[in-house]
Amino acid sequence: MQTDYKAKTKIFWKISRVVLISVMICVLCTSGFIYSYMIPMIEEALLDKKRDMCRNMCRQEINELEEIEVYARNITFDDAVQNFLKGNDIQGSYVYYTRILDMERRLKDYKMIYGSIIQDIFVIDDQGKVLETVNTYCDLPGEAVFSRLMEAGEASGFTERYSFNYRGTTGEKNTLAFVNSIYDKTGVSVELGKLVLLLDADEIDRALSLDEDIRIRLTSPDGTVLFDGLKEEGSAVYVDRFGDAGWEAAYQIENKAIAEEIGRISSMVIAVLAAVLACMSIVLIMVLSRVVKPLETLIRGMQRVAVGSRSEHIEIHTGDECEQAANVFNSMVESIDLYTQELVESEKKQYEARLKMLSYQLNPHFIYNTLNAIICLARKQDYEGIIDLTREFIVLLQSLLRTDLSAMTTVEREQEHIENYLRVLQKCYRNVPDIMWEIGEDIEREEIPRMILYPLVENSIFHGIVPSDRLCMLRVSITRQNEWTMVAVEDDGIGCSEEELEEIRKQLASERVGSHIGLFNVNGRLRLIYGDSCLFSIERRAGGGTVIRFGFCNGKR
Repeated sequence: MQTDYKAKTKIFWKISRVVLISVMICVLCTSGFIYSYMIPMIEEALLDKKRDMCRNMCRQEINELEEIEVYARNITFDDAVQNFLKGNDIQGSYVYYTRILDMERRLKDYKMIYGSIIQDIFVIDDQGKVLETVNTYCDLPGEAVFSRLMEAGEASGFTERYSFNYRGTTGEKNTLAFVNSIYDKTGVSVELGKLVLLLDADEIDRALSLDEDIRIRLTSPDGTVLFDGLKEEGSAVYVDRFGDAGWEAAYQIENKAIAEEIGRISSMVIAVLAAVLACMSIVLIMVLSRVVKPLETLIRGMQRVAVGSRSEHIEIHTGDECEQAANVFNSMVESIDLYTQELVESEKKQYEARLKMLSYQLNPHFIYNTLNAIICLARKQDYEGIIDLTREFIVLLQSLLRTDLSAMTTVEREQEHIENYLRVLQKCYRNVPDIMWEIGEDIEREEIPRMILYPLVENSIFHGIVPSDRLCMLRVSITRQNEWTMVAVEDDGIGCSEEELEEIRKQLASERVGSHIGLFNVNGRLRLIYGDSCLFSIERRAGGGTVIRFGFCNGKR
């Protein structure tokens, strides 16, 4: 399963990476070009938007100030104001103060009607005296900001802003005054006095300071600066004039605000671009999954075939090269399966033929030795011995003549066969000893190849013990070491020289049949049955004789 994942990673993600990088490069290059082209236009649009905002703010404030001018002119035509200024009442008389009180009430009504921007309204006669019952504004005409507008013939205008304490009403406030000359409405061009409207400068400031990134300076037609929020050092100053009267507005727009707006737009563009790339990535991965899936299916099928599966059949119906590759793969698997079956059948026949060959090598050799033993008994005229030997020989032949030399038997059963064989030989040769068995615990039921000990015991007797012409030792040990079964056949007969042992080892390694048919037989059977999971060795025994050892790993047949 891990292999499948890696295959998908190498194919799927490699294609995905190439496609995604290509798409990202195209999108980023296109977006970068559009962004670099559009940013100046966006900056210009934002600047125009701010300038339009400045114009609207200034226009609204100018309209309100012009309305105040018109409102002031209308007040100058009020009968109470006209009659008082044209009357001849003696100053200080009761009638004089009564008429001033009536005029003040009338002016306060005008103030109440207009709104909060007008703080107060009062009248100054042609002598420069403020007409009021309480001396609140008596000193104002002498102030420097009023000096120009107090001159005769000056029709109207705004003063510069100043601070004035309204005492019991609103306290000290920033004030702006509008002065309008009062003329006789009957048509005689005689200036009767001045009408003064005290305006709340803070109201004007609030109206022109709605946007903290915009700084404005508003100048009246006569050149009086009514509001000045410009910085000496800052961004560029833009100047606009409004209407025919000559109002002028200068303003600065902070670049920082535009930069922040551009930053917000850039963040939004990046977010949208990221979302688009994410969506495109998901779509591309989905599309590539559908494209690569047939290829992954084909690779997984190849991997299963590589580890031994011969029944793979892939169904791909894409109508493209993947489907053609799947068809070729299916044909290839069928061909491999057919060839494998033929190869297995051929190897099986070769295996059976080799086992039969080993069997043919084994049986005549054993029969030859046994018949020699019967001849020896006949010469001794030991008829009972001949009968017993022949009966035991028949039992052995029933086992040996089976050609299935790959069959397994138990250690206990193999021990019985060897003991039976040994009794046959002891009747023929006087110095054939009993076998010393050393069998490990719980190993009697262990499976070993049938009649695998017989050739080695025979080899020890006829090549080591019988030629020595003395009573010798013959020992067979069978032990278990982890998963391995280890067998040793040991005798103290005449043994072999080192040169003879080296020649035997070469014959066994090259699988050439020499004079020791039994050794070749056992080595060949072990290799055929266990393959590389077997061991075979022949060595000289310390003190004389020979030790033949072999072992095989259980469960690896």
